[in-house]
Amino acid sequence: MAVKVAFMQSSDCWGCHQSLLNAHLGLLKILPALDIVYWPAVVDFKHDSLKARPDGDILVGFIEGSMRTNADIENAKLMRAKCQLIIAFGSCACYGSVHGLANQWDIQEAITRKFTEAESITNENPKEPKEHMPGFASKIVPLDEVISVDVYMGGCPPKPEAIFSAVEFLLGQKPQPMSETAFCNDCSLNNENCFLEKGTLCFGPITSTGCTLKCTDDGNPCVGCLGPAKSVSSRVGKLAQMTENLEQISSGDKRNLYEFLTLFLNVPLMAGFDLAGDILQQVKKTGETQTPLANLPYETGNIATKIMAFLKNRRDFTEISTVCDTCPRKIGSKSQMTKVKRDYEGLPNMEDCLIEQGYLCAGPITRAGCGGLCLKVNTPCSGCYGQTSWNVDQIERYVDVVKKGYNVALSKEEMLVQIKDKLGFAEKFTLATNKNYR
Repeated sequence: MAVKVAFMQSSDCWGCHQSLLNAHLGLLKILPALDIVYWPAVVDFKHDSLKARPDGDILVGFIEGSMRTNADIENAKLMRAKCQLIIAFGSCACYGSVHGLANQWDIQEAITRKFTEAESITNENPKEPKEHMPGFASKIVPLDEVISVDVYMGGCPPKPEAIFSAVEFLLGQKPQPMSETAFCNDCSLNNENCFLEKGTLCFGPITSTGCTLKCTDDGNPCVGCLGPAKSVSSRVGKLAQMTENLEQISSGDKRNLYEFLTLFLNVPLMAGFDLAGDILQQVKKTGETQTPLANLPYETGNIATKIMAFLKNRRDFTEISTVCDTCPRKIGSKSQMTKVKRDYEGLPNMEDCLIEQGYLCAGPITRAGCGGLCLKVNTPCSGCYGQTSWNVDQIERYVDVVKKGYNVALSKEEMLVQIKDKLGFAEKFTLATNKNYR
């Protein structure tokens, strides 16, 4: 039975949906499992057809775009009523994106500038168009301040691989090895040298056997590559105990939690796919699909659920990877920032860190997940995957991080003076989440 899905566009550029279509023939893997009941940009379904559906009739709803107009807000509420699960699709929905920079001004100031003062206006009597128009919301807020959100998929746009991974995960499509026994039974450290016995997080007790690399042979804990096993090992109690208070685990173990869920649930690019709650249980209740954890031992589901609860919407979770972690450029080689350059000044080389070459790059304060795409085409990161630490002064944090970890000859004060558009750089995609600008 195909799963009903709906796609809603709010104020946006359509880039997130374009990213999905960019998969081309890859769509053939998932389209047969989907019953697309609403996608006005691609399929000719009318708005009234969505309104006419019973509440909760649709399993998954994707909402792209920011909450700029009154119609955006109304449509978001309509989707929440009709869909069991809502995905904030792209950085506009997750964080407000570039549109959110307008929150620096009163809405009437922005309207006046746009419709009556802009240099490109050619009308003799320019004014705000109001006929058949929805009207503007006074401020832009993230989607989750309008309705509850189940999944966050950041990126401007999200990568096609991340979108597919999310859809396949939610549909329970991804196959898992599901061996009978857990990795611990095949581990060379299943003795007094066990990582768990030494207080290091290791997911061998709930992971399938069959691994040929065997991280534990190289002195590294198991991170769940082969997915869940049908049974658990005798050390599962120790693992369950360690996950009872995840705030107390080491910084390195916290970072490994994202890697574990990514591998264990077979969801690549988990850094751009955040679960706001125990989505496994929500999907399982529909009766229309099965999730990877639907028929697993209680201990396994309990441990995974606790980790999800810890990571859900953790905008304050600072130990996650940054874009710099996926950047191939060299830090601390021959380049040194001696002035802050604008993007149009000079041409950076492809080998050295862009920051050390003098350019502002948001990589150190931006969540990983994109694979460093912009950096690989000689363009600085602009922060579309969201911040690694929230509710702090982002430009101050950026300068502190750069001064500490990069080859910079400028003082903090000199850097702050030379950065001309502080909000436009440090909160380009996320200012709508900053309540100081409401």
